[in-house]
Amino acid sequence: MDKIKVLSAFQLKIVLTVLMVLDHLHFINNIIPPETAAFFSVISRGVAPMFAYLVVESIRYTSNVKKYLMRLFVFAVVMFAGNTIFRLVYQAKYGMLSANIRLLLSNNIFFTLALGTLSICCICWGRQSTRGAQRGLYALSAACFLLGFFAGEWGSVILPFMLAQCFFRENKRIKFLCYGLIQIVALLLPFSEPLWFLVFPFMMLYNGKKGRQSDKSKYFFYLFYPIHLWIIAIINYLSGI
Repeated sequence: MDKIKVLSAFQLKIVLTVLMVLDHLHFINNIIPPETAAFFSVISRGVAPMFAYLVVESIRYTSNVKKYLMRLFVFAVVMFAGNTIFRLVYQAKYGMLSANIRLLLSNNIFFTLALGTLSICCICWGRQSTRGAQRGLYALSAACFLLGFFAGEWGSVILPFMLAQCFFRENKRIKFLCYGLIQIVALLLPFSEPLWFLVFPFMMLYNGKKGRQSDKSKYFFYLFYPIHLWIIAIINYLSGI
């Protein structure tokens, strides 16, 4: 099994980023045929959960979890602001948003990941707090979970997946039970992602190492996600879509 664990976190992020771009090509009308778009959509279903998995890894090993949490929320706010500006620009020119553009500019995985991280942190902090503070932290954790579950991109999958991976990492029986429950929920809820389990091949390839680390490489992935979506929005805007 260890022989297939060949990719570091950095290398995985490169692969995930490429798949993410392929998945988002369908937002540019007529650039790829529907069959190709459907194929890209399927092979990329593990991307968001794997980024969530790597966030949990970062929570476990970061030297400053509060700073890491703040960075996720900052980028969530930045992306929300950018998406809002693009929506206003589109509405000013075209009067309304097409379904394609509305979906494109609703993407904000940072928001989901930030809520999942805060939910985990509140549970960890609560375990070390007095009873009164503990109740408040647990309540905040539950609120973050519910908000992310129902309002976050991929929330119904990512939020329970992050908690299961964080708190039942070494308990395989409970962890796999959680995976099964997540799959049931994903099949039952119309807004969920039933193919989220395609994250498992990526998890099997992960060797537990960070790989290349620098401020430039770290912020590249934070910046690339919103920027590539906004580039697509600009292309559609200029082409009159």
